[in-house]
Amino acid sequence: MNQTLSRPVKISSYLVTLLLVATPTLLIWHHFGMTRTLEISARQPHGVRLADDRKELNGDSVSTLTRTDDALTMHCQPGATQVVYRFCKMQFLVGDPIRGVDFSQFETITFDLRYRGEPQVIKLHLMNFEPELSVAGDWNSQRFNEAEIKLPPQPVFTIPLNVLHTAEWWRSSYKVPLSQSYTRLDHVTAIELSTVTLTPGQPVALELRSIKFRGKWISKTNLLMGLVSAWIGCGLLGLSLGLLHLRFSLSASNSRLDSLTAIDRERKAAEAAREAALAEALRLARQRSNFIAQMSHELRTPLNAIMGYAQLLRRDGHQLTEQQATSLATIHESGQHLLTLINDILDLARVEAGKMALYPAATALAAFLKGVADIVRVKAEEKGLVFHYELAAGLPDTVIIDQTRLRQVLLNLLGNAVKFTDRGTVSLRILPAPAAPAVVDGQPAAGLRFEVTDSGIGMSAQQLGRVFQPFEQMGNMERREGGAGLGLAISQQLVRLMGGAIAVVSEPGKGSTFWFDLLAPLAAGSPAGARPPHAMGAYEGERKRLLIVDDVPQNRAMLVALLQATGFVVAAAENGLECLVLLDSFQPELIVMDVMMPLLDGNETTRRIRAMPAWRRTPIITVTASASPEDASRSYAAGADAFLVKPIDHDALLHTIGTLLSLSWIAGADAAESAIPADDAGAPLAVPPAPQIEALWQLAQLGNMREIRKWADHLQTLDPAYAPFAARLHTLARGYQSLALSAFVARYREDAAPGD
Repeated sequence: MNQTLSRPVKISSYLVTLLLVATPTLLIWHHFGMTRTLEISARQPHGVRLADDRKELNGDSVSTLTRTDDALTMHCQPGATQVVYRFCKMQFLVGDPIRGVDFSQFETITFDLRYRGEPQVIKLHLMNFEPELSVAGDWNSQRFNEAEIKLPPQPVFTIPLNVLHTAEWWRSSYKVPLSQSYTRLDHVTAIELSTVTLTPGQPVALELRSIKFRGKWISKTNLLMGLVSAWIGCGLLGLSLGLLHLRFSLSASNSRLDSLTAIDRERKAAEAAREAALAEALRLARQRSNFIAQMSHELRTPLNAIMGYAQLLRRDGHQLTEQQATSLATIHESGQHLLTLINDILDLARVEAGKMALYPAATALAAFLKGVADIVRVKAEEKGLVFHYELAAGLPDTVIIDQTRLRQVLLNLLGNAVKFTDRGTVSLRILPAPAAPAVVDGQPAAGLRFEVTDSGIGMSAQQLGRVFQPFEQMGNMERREGGAGLGLAISQQLVRLMGGAIAVVSEPGKGSTFWFDLLAPLAAGSPAGARPPHAMGAYEGERKRLLIVDDVPQNRAMLVALLQATGFVVAAAENGLECLVLLDSFQPELIVMDVMMPLLDGNETTRRIRAMPAWRRTPIITVTASASPEDASRSYAAGADAFLVKPIDHDALLHTIGTLLSLSWIAGADAAESAIPADDAGAPLAVPPAPQIEALWQLAQLGNMREIRKWADHLQTLDPAYAPFAARLHTLARGYQSLALSAFVARYREDAAPGD
């Protein structure tokens, strides 16, 4: 620091130090000291004198004054003459007749007086001289500040000075505007103690021992203003000194100033860029949830068709060559991998946004964990690993947990263990958690520890530090396998949501152990039953009519193929409006409804269907590529009976349909055989002549179901023997089963002889 700069800095620092010391000192002094007092008493009478109504109002009241060493006593004998205002008063003169005394700094008035007579009320007057209104010696011309005091039982009492106000009679007499009718006490020349209107013949006495006006020599407001002014002055002085220094420095440092200006400009540009980047980041963060949800929907929609057809082809696996079966397995596994990535990204976004919710339910612990272990055991044995599963004794049979999220965590941990272990073992152990409370929220609970151990490649201390971060993968570059690195990050967040935390110990080359503890409430009842394990290829009873509503042709075709192959009579609609049109003609017994469709979406279509008395109880299954709990809530609120997420698991769909329609599935039955109505099998039919068969064939190729139904009606009127044949035409046409209808007509077209 150069001398030119150091001197003003020193001066400024001295002033600041002085103010730092003076400010609290003055405030403390003002609070505890700096007191100003003005006393009126027998020892300080301030030119006491009496007045009554004889002089001012021509009355006949008489007042007399008695003085002692400690009191001034006014005796008042009210007169009998009728006057406007009968009074006696004691008056004290203070200060100069014009300048008076400034009472504006006083805050309280303490009285020590005794009053004998009725009523127990006196008036206090402070006369303030104002040059623009007042005349010296004329008391009535001075501002009349008054207060009416109701005397308390005790002789000593205190009132605030601010109870005084300008007398209304004085303001009216001198035509003082309301804007100037405030109390003024800066030139008080006289103080009066007056009686109120007296009753004739009832004498009163006022014994005054003292009146004490107390306040501060400097008001707190003025003191604070002075201190603020001093600080502002100090600041201005410092600013002036700084400007002076700057003036001397500018002539010798133009180049330095230019450099500083450039730096400042760059800083401001960087700050503006930072603020713009922050605003953009906030905007992108707000859009992220919508983007992820939309992308999830857009990815699930084509994935639904891919995995749907893969599942259909796997049902016919006996008809595939080994190479085709291998290729189909690759397609299905790749689709499952893509679905896992989509779900992981969506779960991570939900957790970070605080929108992830748990749905705990009563769960058979042993059966649930065995299902997880069986899945992992297959993967481990495929790699030649030994898989150990241990469920400690003494654990509860049934607990309340979120099966889906706990299974997701365990499969993530076990999947990583299998992935990064080339030889040796992978183990899953479930033990009682140490020091776990037996009650949670007033409900019995059990502490469970889940422990996953492997003998794989292990992790270094650096890797352990970031293993739970999103998009981090364990292992070196040569060992990294498929995956986005989200599994452990999501697992950590899910375990925290369930009330625990994942811990890990690991050494390179010696494997890893992950574990977490959960407190699970005990379930009072039995857990819900699992889905029947047998294949749902066909069902007993008459064929059920299902209506598929989806705007994506591939999804419609896939669902139609699946459900027709399972034996259902199926019709399809492109949107909600077409669905409403088909209701009366097709008479569906169950509707599979997509949500996001043009013209009329699935939820609104469901609401309209529920408003129709004839279709109010028809089961509706909502299917959508939007997998959030909010989407499910909206669908259920619209009236859906079930909610499935795309890509649709065929077994889950068939199980849901079977539950809603109370179907009895035939284990091991060939689904293709049940696609034809029951009365198609074996029963001979009366077949119309070849021209009619040919016409029906052409209509079937065109897909004109309406004309086919008209032909069926025509055949029944033509010959009652054709009724069974016409009934089958009606069934297939009403279900829009164009392929089955073409096959049915083609069978008799080949056999029919022309001219029959």
